[in-house]
Amino acid sequence: MNDELRQRVILALQRGEDLPSDWARELFPPEKREYELVYHGKKREEDIIAGTMAVPLQTERTFGKNGIDWHNMLIFGDNLQAMKTLLEQKRMGKLCNADGTPGIRLVYIDPPFATRQEFRGSQDQKAYQDKLAGAAFVEFIRERLVLLRELLASDGSIFVHMDQRKIHYIKVLLDEIFGEQNFRNEIVLPGRASKNLQQQFETVSRLNIRHDTLLWYSKSANTRFSPLWIEKHNAGNPEGHWHHFWSTADRPTMRYPLLGHTPETGQWTWKMDRAETAVANYKRFRRESGGRTLVEYWQDTGCCLDFIRPDPADGKPQYWRAPAEERLADTVWAGVPVYDNQTKYPTEKNEALLKQSISLASVVGDLVLDAFAGSGTTCAVAEKLGRRWVGIDCGKLAIYTIQKRMLNLKTDIGNKGKALKPQPFTLYNAGLYDFSKLKQLPWLDWRFFCLQLFGCKEEPHTIGGLQLDGKLKGASVLVFNHHEKPGVGIDEETVRSIHAAIGKKIGRKFYIIAPRGVFGFQQDYIDLDGVRYYAMRVPYSIINELHQREFTALKQPDDEMAVNDTVDSVGFDFIQPPKVKWTPGVNARKGQLIKEAFLKIDKFESRARLRGEDTHGGIETFSMLMLDFDYNGDVFDLDAVFYNHQMEAAGWEARFSAESLGNNVMAVFIDIHGNEARELIPLAQFGLQPSKPVAKKTKAKLSHAT
Repeated sequence: MNDELRQRVILALQRGEDLPSDWARELFPPEKREYELVYHGKKREEDIIAGTMAVPLQTERTFGKNGIDWHNMLIFGDNLQAMKTLLEQKRMGKLCNADGTPGIRLVYIDPPFATRQEFRGSQDQKAYQDKLAGAAFVEFIRERLVLLRELLASDGSIFVHMDQRKIHYIKVLLDEIFGEQNFRNEIVLPGRASKNLQQQFETVSRLNIRHDTLLWYSKSANTRFSPLWIEKHNAGNPEGHWHHFWSTADRPTMRYPLLGHTPETGQWTWKMDRAETAVANYKRFRRESGGRTLVEYWQDTGCCLDFIRPDPADGKPQYWRAPAEERLADTVWAGVPVYDNQTKYPTEKNEALLKQSISLASVVGDLVLDAFAGSGTTCAVAEKLGRRWVGIDCGKLAIYTIQKRMLNLKTDIGNKGKALKPQPFTLYNAGLYDFSKLKQLPWLDWRFFCLQLFGCKEEPHTIGGLQLDGKLKGASVLVFNHHEKPGVGIDEETVRSIHAAIGKKIGRKFYIIAPRGVFGFQQDYIDLDGVRYYAMRVPYSIINELHQREFTALKQPDDEMAVNDTVDSVGFDFIQPPKVKWTPGVNARKGQLIKEAFLKIDKFESRARLRGEDTHGGIETFSMLMLDFDYNGDVFDLDAVFYNHQMEAAGWEARFSAESLGNNVMAVFIDIHGNEARELIPLAQFGLQPSKPVAKKTKAKLSHAT
């Protein structure tokens, strides 16, 4: 600590002020490493884990009948806070692989690259632009890597996909967080060549860039690893090749009884302990294979084992060798397409890339997590390979895109082949909640949710005959039972009654959690004889003085460039649907062969409660309009999206072919805070009538429970 900081600490303490959290590294420097990445704002790992707020998951909708012991999870919210909640689930034994081991077996993340480079899509639109750069971006990624390490199973792996601009910083971070000894491979992903614009105007000063990088780390040395065999199997012998198990060399120590045979001359190929293990492996394969080939057994179970069996002809030992036309994959995945060029998302990853990554370090039934889920490629491939999955994203567009994708899967990689009925999955909100649904929860579920929401520890106890529900930083918490006492409120007199009964026994703080309408006073707390009684209102953003960081809200993009912007929100808020006035219709232009329908926004008002303050906004707070042209009355099936700037340029109109419309259109208007207003618009309101029965488009979906 230098003299200047020492004096600032002394002055702050003399004034009774809290010390800023960014002084922590100076006051309590971390253990010195041989080398580390040093930059402004770098936090201690302990502070990241302890300081991240766990926000409860509110079930929005479940697709499919209830699973026996697991539902795949699609989570809308800030991934850091969502991962802290998942970490609590891991500790409680609720986040498990099919074999019962807790934690995520494989993480694949493709975070924003912080490039400030504009990508262009199929119609030359700007798809996104990463805006968080420098030290802030590095720490943004580091915080999430720390939580991901904690979420991994003991034999889990993480794959981090980056481009050349920040990969070297992230490599150093991964060495620090996971340990350099747990670095497995740097995998080169050859892809599309970038255009060197200097070639058009001046002397070329650098090479074209045509690869990304995948960094593979493990949680420990005990890593699950399934060898990847590339190129096609030998069509005539898909099981590989069986070879006799003896050689012409003559070492007496290599002659021993095996499968009833002992070489009279020559020797066995392997030492006795290895050979006996390989015989046991073959017996295990015969018991567990269920008719699968050896190659299929390896892919399904991840067992990289030697096999010895008796020759069907003479009973002498044979050993198995992989098909001659295959070879073990190396670190240059030249034959694996990185990007999916067939979609409107220019940075969407190809399913073949995810298949190779997921197959490498997981087996059927393992948990796969993508914390930047985007268009859902990781979730889709995990589903096809029989893995459990968790996808997290902070964008409503991503969530609806993934929902549609998971309900319209095909069996083959590349989304080809027969329709695939997905396993049950649940859509959750994390950090933005629907209060109307919360109020309908049974008492025990309401109580549990409220304790989670405000970061309280569930710890039932009794003081002076009053039954209390939990603790917050050592102070008692009462969750008011509005089910048991409908119409009963909490006013200042109620607080005085509580104080008279137990005020001397509860310390300096006491928390009361109840629906906002239950409280009969406006202030956040009431002081009585040195005890502060806090009113924790639902819906309400937590009182600022109780949290070390001010709340920030999720922010939705208002143009394509912002689709993949990094989002780092703190806290939680409640859904307040925007108010929208709109007009549908058809533009009938002379000589036009195809009618053009439109949906015009006449008025847009958003409401949000940020950092405890109600905010209101107009059309500037509009984010995007999403449309399902042929709504089936059940599942919103995203067909088109129109951003703020697009509609402003068109006079606040979204325009689309009238021929694409079915009997009903579902419009979802979204504000920049993630709140949405849904409007069902019958075809007749556009001034259109079907000349014949409208053929409903096929929408593969599961039965569901809300």
